[in-house]
Formats: sequence, C-alpha cells, structure tokens
Amino acid sequence: MTPDAPSIVIVGGGLVGLSAAFHARRAEPRARVTVLERARVGDAASGASAAGVRVMGRDPAERALALESLSRWPELDRELEGKTGYRRSGGLRVALDEAGWAEARATVAEQRAAGVPLELADADGARRLAPGISLECRGGVHCVIDGQAVALATVHAFAAAARRVGVRIEEGVVATAVVLEAARVAAVTCGDGSSVACDVAIVAGGAWTAPLLAKVGVRLPLRGRGLQMLLTDAAPASLTPVVGCFGRPLSLKQLADGAYLIGGGWPARIPNEAVNRWEVLPESVSGSLEVARAVYPPLAARAVTRSWAGIEAFTPDDLPVLGPVPGVGGLLVAAGFSGHGFALVPALGDVLARLALGLDPRADLWRGLDVARYAS
Repeated sequence: MTPDAPSIVIVGGGLVGLSAAFHARRAEPRARVTVLERARVGDAASGASAAGVRVMGRDPAERALALESLSRWPELDRELEGKTGYRRSGGLRVALDEAGWAEARATVAEQRAAGVPLELADADGARRLAPGISLECRGGVHCVIDGQAVALATVHAFAAAARRVGVRIEEGVVATAVVLEAARVAAVTCGDGSSVACDVAIVAGGAWTAPLLAKVGVRLPLRGRGLQMLLTDAAPASLTPVVGCFGRPLSLKQLADGAYLIGGGWPARIPNEAVNRWEVLPESVSGSLEVARAVYPPLAARAVTRSWAGIEAFTPDDLPVLGPVPGVGGLLVAAGFSGHGFALVPALGDVLARLALGLDPRADLWRGLDVARYAS
C-alpha cells in the first residue's frame, strides 16, 4: 500500500466488483475506489442470478470460500444497512432413482469431513422437509445452512453500501484497456477517451473480462454462456428449502411472494458475446419445466409468467480464476464463476480488497483458484 493509500479501479459493477469496492473502502477509508460499469449495476449475470446461497455440492477448491461466505450471510443486511432478501431456508438435493440415491449416500461423508453440515434423509425425511416432492423420491441430502436471497435486491444493497462508504460508481462507462507502465498497472481507459489513473485494477467484468485482459497479453479461457431462469405465478407457501436433484439439472425455490423460481443451468442463446443480449430457447423452457415438475409435481398447476437469462463467464473446469496476474503488478482478476458465484460474494470481496490493499489475502480460502493455472 502506498503512503497515501492506493487508487483502485474496479472494472465491472456486478456483485463481485461491488463487494470488492465496499470491502476496500471499509478496510482503508483513505483508498480512492472507482467502479466502472458498462451499463447499470446488476444488468448482467449478477442481476439475473438464481441467488442460491449454498455450500452443499461445491467443488473442494471453492468450499472454503463458500463456508466463509455462508458464515457472513445471516448478518449481511446489518453490514450493508440494506435488504438482500436472504433467508437460511436450507437446501435439499433429492434422488429420484437408484443411481441418484447411491450418489447421495456416497457424497455425504466426504463433505461432512470438510466441515459441511449435511444430513442424509430417507424418502419420508425428504418429504417432511419438502412436502409435495415426487413419490419417486428415494431420499436426499439436506444442508441446514444453505439458503437463498434476492439477486437484484442484493446488488442494490451492495451498491448503496459501497456509495455510503465513499466508492465512486460510474455507470454507462465501458473500460476499453488497462494501461501498463514498466509491467505495472497505471490507468484504465474508457470508451469516451478518458482514463482513470490507478495503482490497482481489479477486473471483475464477467463474460467481458477475457477481451480486456487479452489487450495486455493475458489470455484466459473464459467463455460466455447464457443461463436461463423461469418464474411462475404465485401459490400458497409450501416449499421451504432450495431443491436440487441428483442427475438432473434443477434449482428450485419458492420466493417470499409465493412464486417459484426455476433454474439449474439450462442454456439460453447468445447472438453476440460482445453485448449483453440473449434469447430464451423453447427447448430449454420445456426441458426445465419437465424436470422441475417431475421432482416437484405441484408445479404442474403453475404457469410461467416470465423467462430471462444472464450471460455468465465459464472456465474449462467450471471454477473461478481469482487473484493477481503473474508478471503484471497491481492487476487482479475475479471471473469465471461458472454460474455459482453469487453465494461467494461476501468472502470474494474481502479477499480482493485485501489483495488490493497489501493485507493478508486469506490464501487459505482460495488456494487452487489462482490465475496462474490458466494465464498465459
């Protein structure tokens, strides 16, 4: 950290960038922190997220980040002085066939040994947790600390908190290049020809991260994919946990207003990766509904009222790239969350702020996710 405190520019006004900005200013109020967002905060993947808050089923490489984040979610509204819509409703992943039930039984011991509080539920236990689950259910795995939030509410809570602590958020500003001097970050240039001088640049631009970094010779194998969401009409409250299914793509939750939100990684079409545009695919809508209704038959009586997608950046191993770029001083990256970064946002922001400020980066939380495994 420089004697006068660093100037930090964050590219990307999604949840990761906003969390990094909030944490940096909270840790070092003298730091000058600017967020550059190409559209409006939350317009891309963050605002279109299913907003699940889970540790169950995580890859071991991101499990520590998830556990750290889930320990903070219950107090996040107080920290941000805002409303995220978070509730610790639990998570239930069910099995509708013997192969799924075998996988459910096999996965519990390994995750529990790593500190994830899982319990195996038989068929009756699964139906007590989620009345209405298919009669074909053999059982499932329940995680009491999993839960859900509201995507746009969380974005707005982080944005308001960041502004409150002194972060400057510039919307409608496209970052066009990271300027280097002697292999160190010096500024970020913008589409209007202006530039923002900085000591540290954090690139958290989602699907638009790779083209920006390629201009300074850093090549990351990030690919944008559209992830589809469906929303139904409202019904009386009946489903508490977030429901998934072994062997079938599903993320199902009932929202506070009674509507059901259905996701699970079903693809949408991206006509042009350079812009934030997508098209919902009819086959993804029908496939998603078929799986959701097979797992939770009461959905057969519900109508879809809205469908949309968010463009997310994926890596070859479906794990994020996080941390400093080798050989370029002051350049940090956080991207490639592959559809499951929402829950990690509290810990991610803290890690990125620590890296930007020269503090202990909590490397124990993100070992194995570093940029060096891909950057060339």
